[in-house]
Amino acid sequence: MNKELEKIFEKLKEEHPIDDLVKFNELTIQNEIQKNDGLIVKYRDLYHKALSEMDRLTDLSEKLSGKRYEYYKFDDEKAWSKAEIEKYCLPSDEKMILMKNIIRKQEIRVRFFEMAFKAFEGRKWSMKMFLETL
Repeated sequence: MNKELEKIFEKLKEEHPIDDLVKFNELTIQNEIQKNDGLIVKYRDLYHKALSEMDRLTDLSEKLSGKRYEYYKFDDEKAWSKAEIEKYCLPSDEKMILMKNIIRKQEIRVRFFEMAFKAFEGRKWSMKMFLETL
């Protein structure tokens, strides 16, 4: 993961301190049980919103790819073949590179929120097992 993507992940961890939120002990477990379902809903919702945005960005990327392909095929000074456009032009196109970077950043958000809501779902079982051992 490059430094920019690491920064995004670290910022998400600061804004959403999942590690702190999943902790519980015998003194806090009753309160944590009550909060857990709300946290599952919150982070599942954030995951689905991030995933929806990812889908939107992917659609935009596909449209952009088509437009950039048309540019290289019909408007560029050089007569590129289909294979050359796909192999050389599109991967090095500045607009396509920018879009790919935006999508990578969104992928980090999707993975983070997926990890978060799964952590709270797993926490539910951890708390149940904890209570059974008391």
